[in-house]
Amino acid sequence: MTRTRGPGQARDAIEAWTQDADAVSLPRLDEVGGHPRPSGIGVTYAEQEYHALADEQELTWPAEGEREARPFQVEARGLDRVAAGVELLLSQSETEVRQARADHQHAARVLTPYVRREPGAKLRYWVCWPVLWFGDTAGVWSAAVIHGDVVFIAFGQALAAGLAAACAGLVGSELKDLRMARARQRDLESLLEDELRYRRLFAGGDGGGGIVALVGLLSLMVVALVAVGIFTLRSSIEGSASGLTFGLLAAATAIASGLLGYSAADEVADLLAAMAARVHHAEKRYLKLAAAAPSKVRAEAEEAARSIQAEYGLRGQAAGKRVESLAWRVQRRNPQVLGHGYPVGEQGGVIGRRTRRSGGAA
Repeated sequence: MTRTRGPGQARDAIEAWTQDADAVSLPRLDEVGGHPRPSGIGVTYAEQEYHALADEQELTWPAEGEREARPFQVEARGLDRVAAGVELLLSQSETEVRQARADHQHAARVLTPYVRREPGAKLRYWVCWPVLWFGDTAGVWSAAVIHGDVVFIAFGQALAAGLAAACAGLVGSELKDLRMARARQRDLESLLEDELRYRRLFAGGDGGGGIVALVGLLSLMVVALVAVGIFTLRSSIEGSASGLTFGLLAAATAIASGLLGYSAADEVADLLAAMAARVHHAEKRYLKLAAAAPSKVRAEAEEAARSIQAEYGLRGQAAGKRVESLAWRVQRRNPQVLGHGYPVGEQGGVIGRRTRRSGGAA
């Protein structure tokens, strides 16, 4: 009797079973016409044989499915610890995303009326500020190179001088923040419950006006020193007119940096932008963890194992049905012993049927 051990042999096995069933021949009785199954015949050995073979298929195929799915199951189990760590971090990251979103939405709802910076002002600042920096750098660098300094050394010195002039203008943002803090100042007792989370913005500053004045004075000194330095260097090379021109341009660049910082400064807008950036970074980290290879590979391996096992389970049931049909084929081809069908009144032919493990009759 040929029996299947895998899906690759299924077609050959079915053909072999059919041939085996066709070859079954039971002892003949006297030639008769159509007649029902004799009441004295129960389940024949041939039927029992095929019923057992059908049961075997429903065990063999799931076993084959388990074997085929084993590499995927092993791979999935090997990634359990790593994937569990990723899932823990993912859960924490999800909490972080939710909290960051909630904080940003709350701040935007409460503080948006206090934003004074026009749209695009911050972008304009980050575009223009490097231009001013490199403008001062170019003036000093070209004069130093003409004076005979080594190009790379001159560039380093010029870069530092240009940065000093550009940074001197940063005091403008401090002045703007101080002015706006005083404009927002309110009695803390009058703040709404939502506004209390941002009481610092309504306190009118921390009394650092003197510090800001000192920083402003130092910034003016930096502007003057850079302008005088460029004036002296250019004058020694190209004359006093050229030196005065480049010195004034250096001073103008530093002052423009201060005005640019003043126009772009807005403490409330910066706070909202920082919260929005926090949301963006939290979401980016969450998506990166969600796409982590261990979790993805484990999910794919588990799904592959499940699919293989389900496929082989269904193939086993189908093979069992096929073999069971051959038992009926044996009876059909031997009517001289088993008759041509069941007597009138029989419910689908109880004789020869068997109870299946699934609880139904087969």
